[in-house]
Amino acid sequence: MPASKRLGRPRRGTESARSDALFAAATHVFLRDGYGAASIDKVAHEAGVSTRTIYERFKNKADLLGAVISRLVERDMAQAFATDDLDRLDPRDALMTIGRVLTGRARDFDAMALFRIVVTESQRFPALAALMRTGIQTQIEAPIAEYFRGQAARGVLVISDAERAAPLFVQMVYARVHECILFGSTEETVNLDCDSHLRLVIDIFLRGTLPRGPTNR
Repeated sequence: MPASKRLGRPRRGTESARSDALFAAATHVFLRDGYGAASIDKVAHEAGVSTRTIYERFKNKADLLGAVISRLVERDMAQAFATDDLDRLDPRDALMTIGRVLTGRARDFDAMALFRIVVTESQRFPALAALMRTGIQTQIEAPIAEYFRGQAARGVLVISDAERAAPLFVQMVYARVHECILFGSTEETVNLDCDSHLRLVIDIFLRGTLPRGPTNR
């Protein structure tokens, strides 16, 4: 069907499918053209919708790319924090679960490519970097901070400032993966032994946050 026949507002009952198609189209355009050359017009044509439909949801292409990136992580993070079972796990196991979600999503092919785009374009388009930073704070660091607060309230961990501890933990988890994404090959990043890195990160982190007892001195 010609694109002109498909343009316009999503029909009732198809919002979810149209939303999936829009994000898929936006991802394709950003990866194909780069952020600078991408445009709302191109995304609209790729998705088979009007530009008005996109502007009703997103202020500009930076906002759209921020939503694309957020969409890549929000489902996995929601699953990781959707159950109270996480609070009942040994902290080492809980943090390993969280770490595997983060490193697994970061090594997704689209996620790697979009991360490189944001890093490359952040100086020319600071609003883009700000959107990505806000997304990380909201979708990753905030739930981890909430987990830390809960563990501290139970006396399982000793963390006086969960809001500062969460990004420190996230940065430790991402350090090796982001180094590979920026300076290594895609193949190297995909095949990275993240579990050994995570075990070391968690060991270092817990040495500073577990309650001090006779066996922890």
